[in-house]
Amino acid sequence: MKKSLRFIIGLACLSLLTACSTQDKMTKTELSKDKKSLIDKKKDKMSTKDSTVMTDKKTDKMVNKGPLAADFELKAVDGKTYRLSDFRGKKVYLKFWASWCSICLSTLADTEALAKQTDKDYVVLTVVSPGHKGEKNEANFKKWFAGTEYKNLPVLLDPDGKLLNAYGVRSYPTEVFIGSDGVLAKKHIGYAKKSDIEKNLKAIK
Repeated sequence: MKKSLRFIIGLACLSLLTACSTQDKMTKTELSKDKKSLIDKKKDKMSTKDSTVMTDKKTDKMVNKGPLAADFELKAVDGKTYRLSDFRGKKVYLKFWASWCSICLSTLADTEALAKQTDKDYVVLTVVSPGHKGEKNEANFKKWFAGTEYKNLPVLLDPDGKLLNAYGVRSYPTEVFIGSDGVLAKKHIGYAKKSDIEKNLKAIK
């Protein structure tokens, strides 16, 4: 009787030990699976992150140093609408001037010559703000400009003066050089020779 009881108890213990051992094995297997799953997820996450960074670099590659130039949408004296964003991929020479500014008037011929050049990798735009900083109102400016000889000079009108503020224009002439990536690469205040403007345009990308 005692031997039978011992035998049964022995079998029960063996059974318990076997069960614990199997449970441990299952736990290790599950942990191993969980660990593998976490590693795979981490790899996927890293892969996605790297892909995003590479995509960003391809689509928004900055080649010039500086802040992004403020975008704008302005009408010119000829009625056309100009948006800075339309010229992404080309350099932009942006000149702020006024009809009363003698230095501005003395350099308009050079500015128009730059605008008329063919096979260039840049665009020339000029900006006048009627009713601001001593400039005529819009109607009088248009009338005055129609009497000038500059028929191939894009003159954008900034009647609200918003672009003056966006580019921090405090005196005339002020010229801004915007890279093909939309970055405000350089700003110059005062007189500038045509050759110097061309050098600056070549220096930026």
